[in-house]
Amino acid sequence: MDQTTLETLEFPAVLKELASFSMTPVGKEQIEGVRPSSSVTEIEEAFKEYSELAGILKVSGTLPLGGISDIRPVLARLDPVGAFLLAPDLLLIRSNITASALIKSLNTASFSRLYPRISARIENLSIQDELKEELERILDDRGEIKDTASTTLFRIRKEIRANKDRARKILESITTDKDIKEYLQEDIISIRDDRYVLAIKAGVHAGFQGVVHGRSGSGATYFIEPIALVELNNKVTILKKEEKTEEIEILKEATRKVSLQREPLLADLEVAAFLDVIQSKALFGRETGSIVPEIRERGEVRLLSALHPILVFKEKRGASRAIPIDLVIPDDRGVLVISGANTGGKTVALKTLGLLTLMALSALPIPVAEGSAAVAFKEIFSDIGDRQDIIASLSTFSAHVKRMGEFLSNAVPGSLVLIDEIGAGTDPSEGGAFALAALETLRERGAKIIITTHLNLLKAHAQVDANYLNASVEFDEKTLRPLYRLRYGVPGPSLGLSIAQSLGIPEAVINRAHGYIKEKEGAFIESIRILEEEKETVRKLRERLDSLEAQRQKALERLRQDRGVMVERAKRNIDAMVGKAGEEIRESIQKFREEGKAASGKRTATEVLKAGDRLKEKLGHKKERYIPKKGDRVSLSGSNTKGTVITVDTDGKKAEVMVGNLKVWAPWDKLERRGGVEAKPSQGISVSADMEIASTLNIIGMRVEEALPFVTKFLDNAHSSGLQSVDIIHGVGTGRLSKAVEENLKGHPLVKSFHHAEPSRGGGGVTVVELK
Repeated sequence: MDQTTLETLEFPAVLKELASFSMTPVGKEQIEGVRPSSSVTEIEEAFKEYSELAGILKVSGTLPLGGISDIRPVLARLDPVGAFLLAPDLLLIRSNITASALIKSLNTASFSRLYPRISARIENLSIQDELKEELERILDDRGEIKDTASTTLFRIRKEIRANKDRARKILESITTDKDIKEYLQEDIISIRDDRYVLAIKAGVHAGFQGVVHGRSGSGATYFIEPIALVELNNKVTILKKEEKTEEIEILKEATRKVSLQREPLLADLEVAAFLDVIQSKALFGRETGSIVPEIRERGEVRLLSALHPILVFKEKRGASRAIPIDLVIPDDRGVLVISGANTGGKTVALKTLGLLTLMALSALPIPVAEGSAAVAFKEIFSDIGDRQDIIASLSTFSAHVKRMGEFLSNAVPGSLVLIDEIGAGTDPSEGGAFALAALETLRERGAKIIITTHLNLLKAHAQVDANYLNASVEFDEKTLRPLYRLRYGVPGPSLGLSIAQSLGIPEAVINRAHGYIKEKEGAFIESIRILEEEKETVRKLRERLDSLEAQRQKALERLRQDRGVMVERAKRNIDAMVGKAGEEIRESIQKFREEGKAASGKRTATEVLKAGDRLKEKLGHKKERYIPKKGDRVSLSGSNTKGTVITVDTDGKKAEVMVGNLKVWAPWDKLERRGGVEAKPSQGISVSADMEIASTLNIIGMRVEEALPFVTKFLDNAHSSGLQSVDIIHGVGTGRLSKAVEENLKGHPLVKSFHHAEPSRGGGGVTVVELK
């Protein structure tokens, strides 16, 4: 990416804004070196890291990078043999180690799971606990060497303090002596050359015993070290030299330990700078309301509601509101030709597209709407602004031609070329011809080109060449103010004469100018105006059509909702009617049974209930499917019969139910699960004709009055089910139960005949009944 393109698209200004969010000097330095990439994989990976750090900002705020300093110059001073670092240098290193340890402490298991990429970066930070402890042992928070840094230093400083205390006491006794007071200029103790002295008046100083260390500027005062302090001050001076020697030894030892960790410390600094750059991007994105766009190898450029980031920051500092614009370049169009009024926003649109593309390829979030996509162009070239150079003897046109030569030499397939006012600065005919020839050459090489122009030749060519696409900046001709919208498919008039008139040029001059416009030129301008009017009409019709379609969809939705309510209401009414009819049928069944017509009543009830179920099914009323299990308490649908499931046939989807001493097989869909405790069936118990009836009834152990009702119900249901023969097991016993059964069978309307079973089937303990 050449520097000219970066500068004309204001990329350095964006990096300056980005650097304002940085927390470390090395981070700021690396931000200055941020450049676009053409690798989709690299860009997407960088955006994933950005997204993770943006998530960290939302949850826990910024990373603790504030204590990171640039220690590279400090570590560079380790190379000369015998060199040592000073206490402030060591304090910087300790601060970096502390900050790195704090960052590393964030890397918990949950943090690693949520932010794997950032976690991997943090994991690379070294552990410098020993060096940190050593530097904390010898340095205080102000960067001073502690007394406890060594036993020797502790002893020396203790002696220095003791000698100074003695010296102060001697001075205090001297200054309070009445005989000495007449010598004193001021009743204060001064220090000269790290030795205690007194301020003695000039004229009497000769009579004061001591060593003269200087005189005031006015000459009125001499600074004299009392003779009683000379020996103490000499001792302090010697101790000071010993202190300095010991401090140097301490610093040398600390420097040796730092030098052993130089490479890890430099690597930690790089990690911190990297995190700082990503965090700065995340803060930048939050401040500008930016998002991560889709990054494509090729295809349509689509930047929706795009904002120029510099204008966004200006707005935040009190300037006028930045207006978004949609910038779209279809994949099948090689050249986008933007035209329209002067001051209409063509250059801003061109710069916004170029700058946002540079930012996206640098893994910087961009201020666009969701659904936006940027293409990873191999190279980006731009020529924007007046490139006149007096020193180089280049006119405006010559400078643009020279820049075009660079494009023609360096553009490769997949390049993006942005040119503002192409072909300007010379005769329009020649400029347009040159521009079109250059555009065709670049397009044939596989470059994507976006230009702004006032040249009608280029607008006309874009209307007829399928590789080109016209776009015009919308402009309010009444107020002569730009609307900052692009209208695709239609070229725009320059409106130069209208703008000139608005700026105060006399109407006579404007009218004369209109007369000088060539006939063909005027016809072309008029055709553009007609096209714009037709485009506006179509747009309004389309908006109207969209509005009507939306209303139609709403009406259809309301109709569907109303229909559903009506159908549901009808279902409820019909269900109520069917339920009421069922109750009436059951009452009829009971009446039939009481009158001895149970069989015919049962058949009638069964058919009616079946019809009711079919009616419910047609109306969409479906029961929840019940799959019985052994031991379930159930009732048989269509009757009051209750029993317990004793066997389940999964293949046949039926179950055997024990109803008192009576066993019946019933399909699953004829069973209803019930709660409560199993109760003995009443005398009015009935079994639906839809049930599969067992052909055997066991009444052994029952009393006569208890068994006969079961026999009657058994024969009734067996006949209704179409059985021809059934067995009643009563046993031999006293013969009373057998005789009662035979008496019951005699004259029974459903019994054709009866006899004892064969010996192999039970003999006299079983009565075989043949039914009519």
